[in-house]
Amino acid sequence: MSFLTNPNVLIPTIGLTIQIIVLVLLVYGYWLRRKFMIPQHGRIMAWATALHLSTIFAIMLPSFVLVFIPEYITSHIEGIISLISLVHLQFGLVAISLGLWFAVSWRLRGLKGCFNRKKLMLIIMVLWLFTLLLGTALYSIFYWAALMG
Repeated sequence: MSFLTNPNVLIPTIGLTIQIIVLVLLVYGYWLRRKFMIPQHGRIMAWATALHLSTIFAIMLPSFVLVFIPEYITSHIEGIISLISLVHLQFGLVAISLGLWFAVSWRLRGLKGCFNRKKLMLIIMVLWLFTLLLGTALYSIFYWAALMG
């Protein structure tokens, strides 16, 4: 079975691909920050946050509500898939909330909105990377099995 012909595999694959693009944008934004290109860094991070939010609302939230809650959370709460998805949800909510707060504060307050917050930015990045790892684990559990079978 090809992932191009199966929308149940294609849509999550697109979502994961977009998250990898977000990761590339975050790394590029970090590189810009290291080169003291602060306004460009802020714009790239804002774009990464917007792209991430669009993926959450277009792909992740519908799949969580339509698949994970009825199939795994309510009927198999003790299972590893439920545990991974709930931890993924909690860490993801914190990461995107803080990332959105940073993007909005940068937009509203300019450079003053971000200086002296490097440690918090690092914490957000680590949270987001952990969430990406959990999301990739969920993708692997479901869709690699579907592609191989």
